[in-house]
Amino acid sequence: MTQRLGIRKSLDELEKEAWAPKPSMLETPAVMTGLDADRKVVIKDTENRVSLNGIWQMVWDGDERERLDLSVPWKDSIPANVPCSVHTALYEAGIIPDPTVGLNDKTAREYSYKTWWLKKEFSREDGCRANQLYFEGICHYAKIWLNGHYLGEHKGMFGRPVFDAAPYLQRENTLIVKIENSPARPQPMSEYMDNDEGWHDGVVINCVYGWHYACIPSRGIWAPVGLEEKKPSCCSEKPLVSCGDTDEGIVDICMKFHGTGGKVTITGEIEGKNHKGKGGSFVFGTEIHTDGQVVHLQTRIEDPRLWWPVNMGEQNLYTLRLSVVTEQGETQYFDTTFGMRTIEMGPLPGGPYEDRHNWTFIVNGRPVFIKGTNWCTLDVLLRFDRNLYHRFLSLARDQNIQLLRAWGGGMPESDLFYDLCDELGIMVMQEWPTCWDSQKDQPFDELEETVLVHMPRLRNHPSLIMWCGGNESARADGRAMDMMARCAYELDGSRGFHRTSPWGGALHNYSTYWDMQDIDVSLNLRSHFMGEFGMASAPNHRSVMWYLPKEEAEQWPPSRFGSFGHHTPRFNQLEPDDMAHLSKRVPEFCAGDTMESFIWGTQMAQATAVRHTLEAYRCRWPESTGICYYKLTDVYPACSWSTIDYYGVPKLSYYAIKDSYEPLHACILFSSMRMEEDVKLPVYLLDDADRLDGSAWSVQVRAYDENLHVISEAVYSGRDSANVTYLGHLPVDRADAGSGPVLLTAEVYVEGEKADDTFYWFNYQQKQGCLLALPGTTLTCNVKEGHVVISNTGDVPAVGVTVECPDRDTEFVTESSLFWLNPGEVKCIAVSHTDSLVVRAWNAPEATER
Repeated sequence: MTQRLGIRKSLDELEKEAWAPKPSMLETPAVMTGLDADRKVVIKDTENRVSLNGIWQMVWDGDERERLDLSVPWKDSIPANVPCSVHTALYEAGIIPDPTVGLNDKTAREYSYKTWWLKKEFSREDGCRANQLYFEGICHYAKIWLNGHYLGEHKGMFGRPVFDAAPYLQRENTLIVKIENSPARPQPMSEYMDNDEGWHDGVVINCVYGWHYACIPSRGIWAPVGLEEKKPSCCSEKPLVSCGDTDEGIVDICMKFHGTGGKVTITGEIEGKNHKGKGGSFVFGTEIHTDGQVVHLQTRIEDPRLWWPVNMGEQNLYTLRLSVVTEQGETQYFDTTFGMRTIEMGPLPGGPYEDRHNWTFIVNGRPVFIKGTNWCTLDVLLRFDRNLYHRFLSLARDQNIQLLRAWGGGMPESDLFYDLCDELGIMVMQEWPTCWDSQKDQPFDELEETVLVHMPRLRNHPSLIMWCGGNESARADGRAMDMMARCAYELDGSRGFHRTSPWGGALHNYSTYWDMQDIDVSLNLRSHFMGEFGMASAPNHRSVMWYLPKEEAEQWPPSRFGSFGHHTPRFNQLEPDDMAHLSKRVPEFCAGDTMESFIWGTQMAQATAVRHTLEAYRCRWPESTGICYYKLTDVYPACSWSTIDYYGVPKLSYYAIKDSYEPLHACILFSSMRMEEDVKLPVYLLDDADRLDGSAWSVQVRAYDENLHVISEAVYSGRDSANVTYLGHLPVDRADAGSGPVLLTAEVYVEGEKADDTFYWFNYQQKQGCLLALPGTTLTCNVKEGHVVISNTGDVPAVGVTVECPDRDTEFVTESSLFWLNPGEVKCIAVSHTDSLVVRAWNAPEATER
């Protein structure tokens, strides 16, 4: 009927109709319950839990009867600090060398193909009610015995197996876990390197199986393990908490009950988690008559404080505590964090379109251009501590990242990851661990369990804005894809689902790297949403030294099958090899005849290829609605597409992108990096966070020749602002540019004060090394508490000023680096460390301290 009336539907709507999901809990009738700000309730977690994390014994292979004989000690065991991978335990015990150094991954890989045994001896106090054994994550195929009794087995890295331990628990206990060699299909990539197709046979982190930097298939008890209380005979699943109306402060609390228990009393308490906004409590009684019954409550928060993404507002969070008490006195306790925010996907201009998704992200009723990147699993050895996550996610926030695409090469991310994203205001598009249509091969039960376990675990996080079936599947259909889609609507229903990326108006493109095409190709990419694109580069020199053996540290050029080439996306094994791809752009910037020179050339190519595309997409809003460059992080130390290396050290591209993603930003667009004729370069003012808000502003743009003389300039001013404002064209004549590089600057002033500045390099291919041969200047710096004040004391601009702290580079944070400083200009920059700072520019030696 709607089609006959000429009402078009989006691809989102058509796909949902085809999947025909059952109604979500949010679609069931709701009962309003008042939130009493004055009534205090006491809700305590009274459930017993026993952690079995910590030191276990670990051995490989051996006779099964002897391993299970509790009277026979494991004399050949080593300690394993669970949760961990077997490779981490081997490395910490000195059995294998550091798998991240040199070619040691081959040694580590061999230990993936053994049978592993882990043993934990533990005491249990009398009266302890924790009698159900759970594993948050075992990789990949495990069998479990408690005190000599076989409890069962489990397959799948991301399931949460639970076993009834009550009949076998004693005061002193022995738990044994056997991890079989599965999945595994090792095969040679070349005579020098193997990869493993076994990830198609399971549900695992697949980027560690040899198609991407590292081939060390995961094994081990990699997530927490312990004992917990059994659920009551009438119990609720983890509640779904959602906000459907931020204006009215309406909170939906949906609970699905199993079993029948007559009357239950639900007591709830809401309070601000990181603020002192209003909350309150409620008590609600109801009858549970049928298994699977849904209780849908609504309550209203007075004067709600909203959750916003980076640069758009505060990240206000609320805590909901619930207790459920049955007539028999059995209790359950829930504690969850949520945010008052809405996320909708609106149509593109002129839409909706039947062949395109609704790609306009609307947060709290406001359409938002999404500035994003891709997120890679942090460590091939599965070491996921809070400091590691905090380092990378805080750097993402500082780079003005609003969205992370947790892509299908990785994993359903941890609670720690999502807690930090909630706190920092970083939205997440979560993909399930499938790639390139692997959902057609992977065991359906394992993939379904992954979704059923992790979707309820993650769905209350305000940072989570979309589910996605997986990465780059050309035929994103079939039974598994249908299951993932239906679960997204049935178990959640508050956010959208896309079957894969790219799909329905999105694009992935690597022409400038894999096809070795000109950087100009990246400058002219077009799509409604960009899910992936990028350019690989080497890590900083100091980082490279951490993973190169000492005997290779001074080799240049590196040997064909040495460690430098091995730490590349395809291990430097295929034709053309990775060194050819990395080297393609280097001669445009420098000779690349030393390791330091080569590294700088690759990082400059990455910064150039990525930043202009980001700005072009921003300027095409609302036709283009967002972009995610590939990528922020690495699973292994390597020359890669990341802008922060494995160790947490930002590259030059990190700072160029930080500038390009500034909420208030003036930019100049380029269709080519070469100047073969007179050009008129478009100039835009971007203000996607309403920073101007009616203030008087001006934008000054200039072009400089190789002598750093101004050859063209323009000034624009105004008071009104928009998300995107076209200002005009900056003309640059070919004759004035000469035969060398052209440098350009764009500065934004608000009420007379500089609010944003950036610079560009252009036509640099004319003379190799020309960007490092500009007229010289001098810098001085003055270190104050938490800041460094940098002055250009010369007569020409300082170009490419960088602020580094080599001795603390894995911890160091600087407010700005890779910037332009006019003659006589002084810039005060916040830094995390003030000792051993190194400040220099392309045309200035290391700054002297005054």
